[in-house]
Amino acid sequence: MHRSMLSAGVFFALLALTFVSYARSEDLDTSTPASMLSFELRSDFLVVVNGQVGELADLKFIVDTGSTYTVIDEKVADKLRLSRRPGKITNFDRDIPVEWTDVRELRAGPIRASSARVMVVRLAEYSEFAENVDGIIGLDLLSRGKKLTIDYGRRVLSFELGESGAGKRLPGGSFVVPIAVQGLRMHVIVDTGFRDMLLYRDRLRKGLPSISTVGESRAGVIGRLRATRVNLPGVTIAGQEKVATVFLIDEPEQGGPLGVDGYLGPASLHATRIEFDFAASKLRWQ
Repeated sequence: MHRSMLSAGVFFALLALTFVSYARSEDLDTSTPASMLSFELRSDFLVVVNGQVGELADLKFIVDTGSTYTVIDEKVADKLRLSRRPGKITNFDRDIPVEWTDVRELRAGPIRASSARVMVVRLAEYSEFAENVDGIIGLDLLSRGKKLTIDYGRRVLSFELGESGAGKRLPGGSFVVPIAVQGLRMHVIVDTGFRDMLLYRDRLRKGLPSISTVGESRAGVIGRLRATRVNLPGVTIAGQEKVATVFLIDEPEQGGPLGVDGYLGPASLHATRIEFDFAASKLRWQ
């Protein structure tokens, strides 16, 4: 069984965490050559690339730094007649059945894996953003490279392989960075599969009993989760303070990821280019 959660865009299974700090935009590394892949930007935040599983080509994959596991849709597994093993994940306060399978080869440009173990789900059941995609490329494949750079302006993804190629996963996991909310220090996962900012309501109120908001709070929905949408002044991200739109949700009964207070989409950073340095455990953006 694996603990996981769902967000607005895609599927999450959070296990390994890497706590990092922001780096200045001028520190973005352009000296090392990397393989490049064009992508489609959907809903102004989702990075979607073309890929292939076995002999099945022209598939669409979401590139998601918040997902521990790579996922393929049930229809892909059906077409390839893949044998599957039953399993389940814990999503907040309920168990969700999933299946596991092994694929002979999965690739999306420079991102490649042989004999890959992947999760099989009906993606459309989790989010409207996943209705027209065939899978999700998660950290299990992304962290086999030294660096992943997403250039939102040029719509180009750069993937720098490790010295031994893409066959070995590097240490680390989801990128966790510090933010401040009205002086309260919190830690959030940087997640390319999420548009905005999400925080656990109880953790925020415990640290800020007299939290101030701007305007009226509104009900919201994130995937299958019910949330409260608020405008919070005094949110500081990488030294810049602003009024941020934040979705608040209840913490799962069994507790969320240790040391993590929420999730941050690159759109909240207003980043035009973001670099995930798996080898050095650094996040750089501009």
